[in-house]
Amino acid sequence: MKPIIQLLLLLLHLLVNKAQGATKAAEAAIELKALCRLKKLLETPVVKSSPDPKVAKNVLEILSLNMSAGPEDWKANFGDGSDKHSWASIKGKYSSESYSTDWQKRWTDWLKAAAAIAPTATNKAWLAEHPKPAQPQIAAAQLKHLANEAKKMQADYESQYKTEVTDKEEYAAAKLKAALTGVHSDKGADFNAFASNNAAKRANGDCDGAKASQGVLYDMACLCIGAAPTTETDGCIGADLSKAWSANKGDLAAAMTELKSHCAQGFRATLTAETLTAAVAAVENLIGGRGTTTVVGDKLGKSNTADCTGAADKVCVRYEEYYSSTANAPKQQKVPWMAAIEEASTALTAAEKAKTQAVATAASIANLKTTAEAVYAAAQIKQEVTASESQGAPQSKHTIDCTNIKTNSTCKEKGCKWEEKDGKDGKCVVNESKVTQQTNKAARAGEAAKEEAASTGCARHFNDKNACKKMNKRKKKPVCAWKKRW
Repeated sequence: MKPIIQLLLLLLHLLVNKAQGATKAAEAAIELKALCRLKKLLETPVVKSSPDPKVAKNVLEILSLNMSAGPEDWKANFGDGSDKHSWASIKGKYSSESYSTDWQKRWTDWLKAAAAIAPTATNKAWLAEHPKPAQPQIAAAQLKHLANEAKKMQADYESQYKTEVTDKEEYAAAKLKAALTGVHSDKGADFNAFASNNAAKRANGDCDGAKASQGVLYDMACLCIGAAPTTETDGCIGADLSKAWSANKGDLAAAMTELKSHCAQGFRATLTAETLTAAVAAVENLIGGRGTTTVVGDKLGKSNTADCTGAADKVCVRYEEYYSSTANAPKQQKVPWMAAIEEASTALTAAEKAKTQAVATAASIANLKTTAEAVYAAAQIKQEVTASESQGAPQSKHTIDCTNIKTNSTCKEKGCKWEEKDGKDGKCVVNESKVTQQTNKAARAGEAAKEEAASTGCARHFNDKNACKKMNKRKKKPVCAWKKRW
């Protein structure tokens, strides 16, 4: 072979080896980046949700309106709502009654309502806006139903919020912490404790099987920290770490602190079920990516054999219990930290769905409060006694006109009815069928007038004389009138 050809072949060999080395280093860097991105997500606290405080406030408002409209003898049981009116102080009075058990359950809520309407400086504004209804019996019947419905909805809201939101968020947080810091049972409480207390040099088996795969931080250490400083794969950070996974206590913790500082680079995603799933998938897609016919493809990191001893060219983490290196022998178990993240993601998704339902329930309670306020306001309007109710109905104009008519033809023209016996001695009388029609028409007109008056907003100003009078401005006819209630 000519010398020039030999030289060219040597240069080609060096170039190929250099390219392959760069590729391996880049692959290792990609693996660390994927674990770093996942680590940052797992270190992000789960944002804990809280129940809407307006739910309890709206329910108390409904109970207060119900208490205000209630019978005086019933309200007397609660006084000013203080502890001296507790159920313990009064239960003897009702212990033999069939409703005693039910009252005992409701008593605390009733006391709160009584305190809310007690004549104190704190409640002065509320009492001014909510004077005792002119028709308390009507209001009380409707408000009792609304109060019961509100309490039921509140109980459902609080129970579901705890089990479906709060508990699931706490469960997710615990699972994510375990996924980040988990270690095998013989390694201590968590990775941070293990790294601080470790006084054993990395050996074969430390980063295989069940001893690995328990937590992301442990697997990061397996991927990038060798048994000696010079055996750290350059691909993780582009240089050797100053400390190693050695027999010197504290070295592993120091090496890990140095390694984690490189995770501060790059993008930090918001913690959601979706971003967690994507981050896990990014890591999983890299497992076994550097396997060959002679190197088992079930690892993250660099090894020229099937082992991850931490020695030169064997700094890696092996997942042989979870990923098969052969096509015909798939494994059934999940990497433990992946399984924990999956459970956390499921819990976070369920919590988000439950929060949406909680918002809807809170809105329904707010609607009940609006209805209760409308019922209470309507009960403020005192019904006027009509003349027909107090004195008897006066004779209508229609009746007078009919009885004064003397001829048959005129009687019929006026819509009256002509009666006669044997063709003589006739008289004009009221046509009862037409009177009924007119009465019904008048009644409908009266109802329409009432509805029109209500729609103008008169009822809103039952305690504000000036506002009531202003309702008549720019009206051809008055729509509201101020009348004293007492």
